[in-house]
Order: sequence, then structure tokens, then C-alpha cells
Amino acid sequence: MRMLRTVAALVLTLALCGAGSGAAETAVINLINLPADSSAEVYYAQDLGYFKDAGLDVRITAMTNSAAIVASLVGGAADIGNSVIGSAAQARTKGIAVRFIAPAGLFVAAEPTAELVVPKDSPLHTAAELTGKTIAVSGLQDLTYYATRAWIDQHGGDSTKVKFLEFPFPAMGAALQQHRVDAAYDIEPFLTASRDDVRVLGNAAAAVANRYQATGWIATESWLATHGDVALRFAAVMRRTALWANAHRKESAAILLRYMRLTPEIAAKMNRVTYELTLQPRLLQPPINIAAKYGNEQVIPADDLIWAPAK
Repeated sequence: MRMLRTVAALVLTLALCGAGSGAAETAVINLINLPADSSAEVYYAQDLGYFKDAGLDVRITAMTNSAAIVASLVGGAADIGNSVIGSAAQARTKGIAVRFIAPAGLFVAAEPTAELVVPKDSPLHTAAELTGKTIAVSGLQDLTYYATRAWIDQHGGDSTKVKFLEFPFPAMGAALQQHRVDAAYDIEPFLTASRDDVRVLGNAAAAVANRYQATGWIATESWLATHGDVALRFAAVMRRTALWANAHRKESAAILLRYMRLTPEIAAKMNRVTYELTLQPRLLQPPINIAAKYGNEQVIPADDLIWAPAK
């Protein structure tokens, strides 16, 4: 816990001091995000000038699932990426040295930003009825897959008898309408965009826990070893942005709709993500546990996933 408090103090100090504005040399960060509300902090920071204030030139590329993002970081195609917690944990169990440097979107069951949905005309109403059916998830090694399996098993079904296919989130609505899949684990803003054509089957994300860290920002240990100061500046910007975004839902929606080509109606109706301010092991552990269960991997302590700068 002392290590975590030290990291938080360093990040807060940088945030309060302008995180390197004026003194630090501008650093380029090649960043990959999941194009969704849960990782939209980087869009807000870009528009609000927070990255510039911190001496960061952040170049954003979108990618559809965490496993691909981890692979890109390891291959040197990017410096920082957004990942669901369980995927990063599984990477570490396989010897891939990635760590979280900042939190991103929280999942809060009372205001779900992800749902398991079916077409409106679907005859499916229970988890048991999914036997032999096909479900779209964003990745077979990420939270959408693990949470859906957990929800099915917790509600009387058998997830081993369900077929899962990978689809990017923007394509899930069309796949449902065309009956190429029977159900889909969809997230905001795509969930609200297809709301007129789908029906909620269950709050699959809540099968993990009622509140947990869903996503965060990761980097490889090799990159962090030589870019610790840049990582701290980035983490400070994410904290500053989270504070702003949580308090300015209307203004952040206006930025989000530009980057994600949303209509104002969708931006106004969708449940918005709450962003966490610090990396807390108790919020990281639930998705780690569910990923270990359904990914046949060992459970690792959340502390092992959190980066601490060298003293």
C-alpha cells in the first residue's frame, strides 16, 4: 500500500504542478485506445489541451480489442494502450510484462454501460436458452467474453455450450439485425445507437461485481524503464481529465460525439462512464479473478499489475 500511495502522490504532484509544462521536453506518445466511452479520456485531454500542457504529443489510434492492443505494445507499434483489466492480467501470467499506469472507465452496475442484448424479435429470454446459440464479443480473451460466460453460468445456463465469435463493437448492431449472431455483449455508445433494434437479455458485466475497474492504461515494463517521466505525465493528465469529465458530462458528450461520429441524441441518452482517479487493487481484482476462471489461468494479485516508478 505504501508503494501505491507513493505513485498516487507523484501523479497528483505532477497534475498540480502542470505536469511538466514549460520545463519538460515535448514527448511523443503513440497510443492505442478502444474506441468507446470507457477510454474517451484521451479525446477530452486532446481537445482541452491537457496533453499539450503536460508537454505530450499524443497520437491516437483505435483498435477493437485488448489482446490486439497488448500485442501492439509488445511489438513496439505503440507506447501506451487501453486494456480491460483481465486481458492485461492474463498477459502477465504468460510472461508478457505489461503494467497499468493509470485507470480509465469504471463499471457501476446501477448505471450499466454494457449489456448482453438480443434482437427485438428474438425468442430468447433466459440464459438457459442460449445453449447452442452464437454470441458476439469483442475478443475471446477479454472482459466481454469472460463476463458473458459468468452471467450465463450464474443464471442457469451452461457457457460451455455457447459459441462465441469476435466482432468489433461498431459491427455488433448490424450482426444482430442480420441474425448472424443470436446475442451480443455491447457497450456504449454503440448500445444506445442500436437501442431501437435490440432488447436487453441481461446485465452481463455485473456478473463480475457491482463495481470494478473495467479498463485502464497499460505500457510494457521495457518502455516504462526508459520513459518513466513520460508515463507519470500521462497518468497526471488522465487524473486531471477524469476529474473534469466526471463533473462535465454534457461538455464531454459534445467532444465524444465528434470523435465517435455520434448524434447528439445518442450522446444525450446513453449512460456515461465514470472514470476512476487512482489504481486501486480492490477494484482491479474482480475482473482479474473472472478472467483467471474462464481463461484457465492463475489468479495474480492486482498489486502485481500496477506500475511503480523507480526511486
